[in-house]
Amino acid sequence: MQQIGKNQLWILIVVFMIGSTPLFELGIKAKQDAWIAMTLAAVAGLLLTTLYVQIQKRAPESELAELYKIHFGRWIGGFVGIVYALWFAYESMRNVRDVGELTVMTLLSFTPKWIVMLLILSAATYTVSKGLEVFVRVVQLLFPIAAFSYAFLLILLFISRLPKIRHLLPLLEHGMMPVLKSAFPDLLSFPFGQMVIFFVFWKHVSEKKMISAISYWAYIGVSLFLILMNALTLSVLGPEISALAALPLLEVVQLIRLANILERLDVVVTLLLLIGLYVKITALYMAAVFTFTAVTGMSYRYCVLPIGLVIYASSFLETNNTYHLWIGLDITLKIVPLFQFVLPLLMLVVGVRKKYKTKNMAR
Repeated sequence: MQQIGKNQLWILIVVFMIGSTPLFELGIKAKQDAWIAMTLAAVAGLLLTTLYVQIQKRAPESELAELYKIHFGRWIGGFVGIVYALWFAYESMRNVRDVGELTVMTLLSFTPKWIVMLLILSAATYTVSKGLEVFVRVVQLLFPIAAFSYAFLLILLFISRLPKIRHLLPLLEHGMMPVLKSAFPDLLSFPFGQMVIFFVFWKHVSEKKMISAISYWAYIGVSLFLILMNALTLSVLGPEISALAALPLLEVVQLIRLANILERLDVVVTLLLLIGLYVKITALYMAAVFTFTAVTGMSYRYCVLPIGLVIYASSFLETNNTYHLWIGLDITLKIVPLFQFVLPLLMLVVGVRKKYKTKNMAR
């Protein structure tokens, strides 16, 4: 079985959770209080992560599908596992489509979308075929690049004196309801609820006793960073422009000008976009393969290409970017709580009952 270390787990959580999230202004329905909505969703997401960790502790050597089989039996648990595999593949497909749409929109206007999506998915397929250890090493190589790029942009933003606190005021102008509606379920589902994917990878961590501590600290660090980036984007553009921009962070970076020398830093945002989406596509793709093989017993290597073809083919089902965004933001985010909250909570409850029965039988 492939193994990864505790530090590799930390890096994987950080890079996966950040992904391309800072490029967008999430929770903008709450206007200048979007960062407050992000904070509330992050706290709720921490509770979800605690739920996931407690379930994982019951069977540290089991993946997601295996955990459902333990709790619900072979047939029901296997069916739920297949549904999760399809969901992971679907989420990977959405990120493939995002790469195509955003690259054509911002960089390669005359390049066919299908070529861009084929290239990113080919890179992901090759990585998935090599296994988890190789993927995590790739993420380790990408992490310093992403960290340096974000740090570089943050320093330039403050040197340029672009953030304006007045754009974040007044706080809670319309009360808590707009904030709560923005936070739940949308912001909880994306990005914070996506921690559910680590049910698949925790089994492969060599130091099982460190999983909970590493996961909590990585999650908290990522949450603080995402809240900071959300607030900074708002403080530079204001809620009105942030709501209209397709890529608010790109708009922010285009405002950076230092001594008429350092400007046009769009390439940095593009680099961050590609790194984040590549990691998300590959992690979700790999999770789909792991989950499918755990249910069916098929060889891992024989599942990689068929699932990749399904992901690529399904990325063309949505006719245009408007329809793609509508499905993702208005439909998908209302369904995913089933996978992120309802089914794991049900598994927790069933597990408590099973544990109670086991104790009684031992007596």
